[in-house]
Amino acid sequence: MGDAGMSPMGTSGAATLASSLGLRSVALFELVWVLGMVAMMFPAMIPIVLFYNKAVTRLEPNPARARVVGTPLFLAGYIGLYAGLGLVIYVAAFLAYAVLLPALPAVGLIAPSVVLVVAGAYQVSPLKSRCLSQCVSPIGFFAAHSHRGLLGGFRMGASHGVYCVGCCWAYMVVMFVVTAMSLPFMAVLAGVIALEKVVARGAVWYTRAVGAGLAALGVASLFAPQIVALLSAGM
Repeated sequence: MGDAGMSPMGTSGAATLASSLGLRSVALFELVWVLGMVAMMFPAMIPIVLFYNKAVTRLEPNPARARVVGTPLFLAGYIGLYAGLGLVIYVAAFLAYAVLLPALPAVGLIAPSVVLVVAGAYQVSPLKSRCLSQCVSPIGFFAAHSHRGLLGGFRMGASHGVYCVGCCWAYMVVMFVVTAMSLPFMAVLAGVIALEKVVARGAVWYTRAVGAGLAALGVASLFAPQIVALLSAGM
């Protein structure tokens, strides 16, 4: 994805990823997107999935069935929200490349920088803090969003997915628009998210440090566009 020159918005790889609204193209992207999300988010999801599997299922009339069936349904509800986010990003990117940028090509030159700065600013927003607080405390989350039955497992997974998307959507936009889903960057991002949720546990100093880093990278890329090319080529 990093073997061509810069496109008007981000890299040529990102443009290729959102090249068509055909069913085949969208379905292939969604498959790659969901697999990527599972790989990236799994380290940060381990605590809440284990808590559901070991503690929440004990409250069910049939704990064994809840563990065997309810846990996959919980994950399905969670992953479904990220699949929805991927679809929104894909359609928005396609419209930008196909409609907006041909009419306003200058916008594309600064779009990666703007995305990075916006992602950095979102790190210190109240909404980010609210969503992140629901991601770092399994006990607190299940106390506020408890539902019984197998359908309840799916609903809890979807509810957690809402908060997780609310916490991490800006990261994902950076991953798509700026780095064209570069595998090395995805690995770095997985580490950033895992540290944010599992180690730092939503600490203000950490979210602010990440936000400052993203914003600084965005400003720097305005003056040195090759930074975006390096990121999309695998840093």
